[in-house]
Order: sequence, then structure tokens, then C-alpha cells
Amino acid sequence: MTIESVVDADYANAVDARLNSYAAYIEYQIQEARRALPFLERFFEPRGARILEIGAGRGGKGIAYALAGMRVVALDIDAEALQLGAANAHSRHASIQFLAGAGEQLAFPANHFDAILLDSVIEHVQNPLRVLQECFRVLKPGGIVFVVFPPFYGPLSGHIDDYVMMPWFHLLPRRVVERELLKHQPIGILTPREAFAVFSSLNGLTIFRLREFVRRAGFHFDYWRVRPFLTHPGMRLVVGLVSALKNPPRLKNAINVIARARREFSVGTFCLFLLLSVLAPLVLVPFLQEIAAGGCKTVLRKPE
Repeated sequence: MTIESVVDADYANAVDARLNSYAAYIEYQIQEARRALPFLERFFEPRGARILEIGAGRGGKGIAYALAGMRVVALDIDAEALQLGAANAHSRHASIQFLAGAGEQLAFPANHFDAILLDSVIEHVQNPLRVLQECFRVLKPGGIVFVVFPPFYGPLSGHIDDYVMMPWFHLLPRRVVERELLKHQPIGILTPREAFAVFSSLNGLTIFRLREFVRRAGFHFDYWRVRPFLTHPGMRLVVGLVSALKNPPRLKNAINVIARARREFSVGTFCLFLLLSVLAPLVLVPFLQEIAAGGCKTVLRKPE
């Protein structure tokens, strides 16, 4: 057994290469969606389901969902991204309807969709409560909303960690964040200016506020999890060690995992991993979880 057999090598490579090119980013999104599919199948039957993906961007995740048999409508405010998404879907023989629009005002009738995907999107919308209310309206009774987002006060929730890995740096004044970002050179397809634009679009959504908005919109929680984020090398190390120690020969497996981690970590990222590991248990503590969380994943259901 090698590290590649205890950690998904295709996914790990897609994560590491995601900024190399637009094609690489689409592949990363497809891998992300494929990993989400078994989870989503626990809450609705994907094949033939009518799905709305809000904030679809260039359509990578929608491609995976369409190829899994869903009828996908991809919505985004960026018309240029939608054009690229349509081209990507066509090249991969995925049937997707791409539409321009905002989640706060959905141009669909009531009780129309089986599921709505808000994957790494709700932290960027102008009015999260209004988006959830619109999702409630256009969902069929019993339909679900899949929400994933990094709570704003988490250590690396500023969407700038490709450039700045200092915990909570995004909480400093905006001019400080901008000044630091613009010191850097582009990383593949991501420029410092684009990174700052993504950071600037954050609405400051917290776990507490999301729970309040969910209640006000009328949803029930089918699933709720707050998790830490230990950096990509750190997550691979933890998952790899847990998996390796479950499968003989355990010692050899663990050595392989550690050997890969030594290649992936720098001194700085290893120190950050240690800090985040110490904070990780706080995700189980109400309110304190806001400063330790790397991500929140929830499934919301509209009552029958």
C-alpha cells in the first residue's frame, strides 16, 4: 500500500494544480463534485432530479452533477464565466442550462427544484437571508439545499490563503489586506487583484447568523457539521495516517504517509498546521467554534 491508496491521488493532484490553468481549475471542481455525490445521495435521488446551482461560475461542479444524471440549471451573475461554463460543458458532453442572475431574485416558479446547491457561495452574496428565502420558495416540498461555506472569523476564511497563510489576517483593515496582496506576483491564473476582489466580496457570514437565517427562511436541518481546516498538506497527513493505521501493514503505511508529508510541508505550513490542530477541538464548542472553523457543511430541508 502507498500513500496514493489511502489518500485520493487524483483529488490531491487536482487541488495542488487548480490554479495552473482554467482547465486545471475545472478539473478540480469536477473532482470536488464527484466527492460530494455519495454524500448528496443520502438526502435525495440524484438521477433525474432538477437541480439549481447558484454561483456556478465556469461550471465545473455542474458538469459532474449533469454527468451523474441530474438536470442542472447553472446560475451566476458573471456572464463571461457562464459563457466559459457553457463551452466547458459542451466539450465534456454535459447538458446544462446556464442562466445569468442573482440568488436574491430567482426567476423560477414556486416548488420547481428538487435540490439547490450553495457550495462556497453564500459567503459572497449580498443578502444571505434573501437567498435562502428564495431557495425556500422555488424548492419542492421535501427538497434540500446543500450549503458549504467558511465562517468569516475562521483562521483562513478570507479566501486569500493562496497568498497569505497568516491566520486571521483577513480580519485586519481592508487597506492592509490589499497592500499585502499586491506585493505578490500572480499564482497561475489567480492575480493578487483578483484575490482581493474575492476577499472584498465576502459578506462576513458567521455560523450564528447562518443558523438564524435558516430558521427565518423556514428550513429544517437534515445535517450539520462544523469542521476545522488544517491546510491541504495537513488534511492529507491526518486522513492518511488514520487510513494507514487501519490497514496492514500499518507501520509501512504510516511511514509512506509521513514521507509524503515531509515533501509537502514547508516550515511555515507545518507550524500553521500545528496551530490549527491545537484549535481544532474548539469547533465542537458553541461560539468559540467561530474562531476555529475552516468550513461549515449543512443540508437544509423544506418541510413537506
